[in-house]
Amino acid sequence: MIIFLFVAQSVTFSQTIPQKFFDALIFDKPEITDYVNKDELAKSERLGVAYTGLKNKFMLGYELPDEIKDGVKNGKYKYEVKDEPPADTYMQVIFSVPDANFSKVYYFNDGFVTNSTYYTQNWEKKESKYFIFSIEELKYFNDYCIKRLDDFVEMIADTLGFTISEKRILEKEKLGYIFCADEKGVEKITGFNAKGLAMLGTDEVVTSYQTHFHEVAHLLINYKLKKLGLYTLPFFMEGFAVAVGGRGGMAPRVVTDLGYYLQKTGELTYDSIFTFDQFRSMDGSMTYPVSGLYNSFLLSELGGEKYLELYKKVNGDLECVKNMKSNTITIPNKELFEKFLNRYINDSLLYVDPMNKIEPKSYTRGIFGDFVSFGNYYKFFIVDKFSIGPSENKHYPDYKSKLLNTVTGDINYDPLKYYFTVDSSSIKIYNLLNDEMIYSYNKNLSVFNFNIPVIKGDGGSYFTFFVIKDYLNNDFDKGYTIKGSYR
Repeated sequence: MIIFLFVAQSVTFSQTIPQKFFDALIFDKPEITDYVNKDELAKSERLGVAYTGLKNKFMLGYELPDEIKDGVKNGKYKYEVKDEPPADTYMQVIFSVPDANFSKVYYFNDGFVTNSTYYTQNWEKKESKYFIFSIEELKYFNDYCIKRLDDFVEMIADTLGFTISEKRILEKEKLGYIFCADEKGVEKITGFNAKGLAMLGTDEVVTSYQTHFHEVAHLLINYKLKKLGLYTLPFFMEGFAVAVGGRGGMAPRVVTDLGYYLQKTGELTYDSIFTFDQFRSMDGSMTYPVSGLYNSFLLSELGGEKYLELYKKVNGDLECVKNMKSNTITIPNKELFEKFLNRYINDSLLYVDPMNKIEPKSYTRGIFGDFVSFGNYYKFFIVDKFSIGPSENKHYPDYKSKLLNTVTGDINYDPLKYYFTVDSSSIKIYNLLNDEMIYSYNKNLSVFNFNIPVIKGDGGSYFTFFVIKDYLNNDFDKGYTIKGSYR
């Protein structure tokens, strides 16, 4: 290890690339791009997204705090640069300011490279229509996840009105999708203890979820806007991502159903969290659902083009966004929102009917659930935990569901598509092929406040309820496979 000590003066002679890089970073020199890997620069610029007032997009997340930079410039601090011996072609460099108890690790390979480039260098790589994937653990990923992500891009492109040119550029240049085996991997790459993040500097998602639609949504709306401020009122930024993409591991309807409950009961209303400080002062488990619900309304009422006009008005630099007042934001009147809420709740995905007596012709002993077709619904009969999939569904024999392993501790199986958990006051439905919760009912968090009916059947007692077929893709109309409860 070689340690170099630097003071406030800017010196360039006899310096290594990392030393020149840090000198340029501290003193805001435009030639910093000379000390950045050329492929990294190209990656940052490939989609044409730029943020106003930001000199170097590729440095997002890798900047030094102003206190450190100013302290070095005025002579308060001295900094050290420690070069570790190269590992293959990569070098780890530690920038530190001992007097401020500050240090940060950077990586270099023919210039500065991002953490994602360094850590994923030996990961499995795949490409799809709109993504380049770096996959840490292949057994937790499959082609179904890839298709769902590509389909999501198509849906957002239609919603926001992508031009033919914009779709072609996205097909050619692609979004990055870095799938980590767990949250530790996300933290190692991003520096944040999170399950997933959209990295705006490189237009890639770093996540421990197979299909993190929420974070992809952030990248896609920025791509559509092209030139924008780095900040957006969180009510709209997070609300949009929830409305179209749910929230890590949860489908949109799971999150917005909770938002409906909070809005209708008055526990948290949309007009109480418009501003930056209002939104940030409340827990995300409440603000995300309510803002997601309201942004679903805005997208429905305004359409993509007018929604984008509104989104641009609540976007800007940090100071501007922090000072935005709710009375300066023009939104549809409350009566229209109430009409939307009525339509929303009437569009029920699930219902119960204790008076309905239809049952399976027979129950298979040892199996913990069954269903029958009833018009546009499937009526399910479940003991407590139950897995079912369409018989024609493509299987992924090498794929292992992280979610089901967490629930049961069993990872030695070829999972079917859907997994149900039911008790007297709650129902949860998961899609195991991408580990996403697609439905959730909890009596204590619902305006319906009903118990799940129970009937006596051959082999025991069964909770019964109806799920609309379309929401399960009519998956069981051509045959199905049941696996019981995995216990």
